[in-house]
Amino acid sequence: MKAKVLDIQGKEPCWAIGTVYCELKYKPNILEEVINDVYRAPDLTKSYTDPEGSDEIMLEDESGRVLLVGENIRATPFITGAVIGVLGMEADAGTFQVLDICYPIPIPQKPLSLSPGRSAVAGNKKIAVVSGLNISTTSPRRLLKLQLLQEYLTGNLCSPELISNIGKLLVCGDSLSFKFDTSSSGELVNCLSTLGNFLSNVTQSIPVALMPGAKDPSNRSLPQKPLHKALFSQTLGAHLEEVNRDVLKLVTNPYYFHIEGLEILATAGQSINDICKYLIPNQGSSQEEDTIEHRLDLMECTMKWQNIAPTVPDTLWAYPFPSSDPFLLDEWPHVYIVGNQPGYGFRDLDVHGRKIKLISIPVFSSTGDVVLLDLTTLETEVINIGA
Repeated sequence: MKAKVLDIQGKEPCWAIGTVYCELKYKPNILEEVINDVYRAPDLTKSYTDPEGSDEIMLEDESGRVLLVGENIRATPFITGAVIGVLGMEADAGTFQVLDICYPIPIPQKPLSLSPGRSAVAGNKKIAVVSGLNISTTSPRRLLKLQLLQEYLTGNLCSPELISNIGKLLVCGDSLSFKFDTSSSGELVNCLSTLGNFLSNVTQSIPVALMPGAKDPSNRSLPQKPLHKALFSQTLGAHLEEVNRDVLKLVTNPYYFHIEGLEILATAGQSINDICKYLIPNQGSSQEEDTIEHRLDLMECTMKWQNIAPTVPDTLWAYPFPSSDPFLLDEWPHVYIVGNQPGYGFRDLDVHGRKIKLISIPVFSSTGDVVLLDLTTLETEVINIGA
């Protein structure tokens, strides 16, 4: 194994370890965005790739970069920021023919605790997960869906016994549909009031954890801070008092929490959405390439890379941490939830004997889907709230 990528010598098979860097034709430049003062501008780019094949994938360390080539490059997702090891040999000067790939050594995972809730045979506890409410006071259809969701979660659309097993509602970001460049402040106030009334009614039945997302009035850079209490002072004043902190939690994105012996990691989906742009062809067939299985593949990759946001800060805004990376995993969760995806999907992942449940949560405003996760069996169920 070579200590540095620049130590690679011709025709000598070796291992090299480094960080992947992708030079893509349509990849945005964050420094230029800052200089041109377009920090809050929406990202309309669907793909960073060049259909003509000019993109390059490199492995870099403190000594320099080497260009990666070979069939494995096309068969395996290579994303900026992922730390990997590659086996191969120098093909031409400055290029490395990749024959095999390895990932970081396994990290620990807490054993599933046998809490009373997990050992119960009947009456299994569940959590409801939803994302992408995209509340807009100018869209009657979305408001109707939101009302039906409220009626379901409060037990008015189904048997109260079924709802009694739901111990928590997790909202994975993008609760509002508000454009900072064109929408008025009055429209934002109306959207926040609608969201606040929804939360006030639902919390009478079940506790709620509310995460921010890309469209919500929170900091754009990751990790996102919780939505500020002042945004809901008119509708949720009593719920935000210290005595009610377990009823309504305004949480961060990403959100790591413990419930019924499970370690659950949830994100609002910005990272997976950004990673997709590194791989989806920049042409008409991009929708065919971007399937839910493809998204689950990328979620699996982030677990193997042990980094849930590798493209930070290259193409995804992030707060600079001088001595640590908050997106690196110290241990694997039992459940990994990603919100605001095109559709629902799940996968049971086994990484070196550690089992992880991957769950893709669809955009509610488009699909009307709510996902129920059984905390005992880790089985999932989709409830469609049609409107």
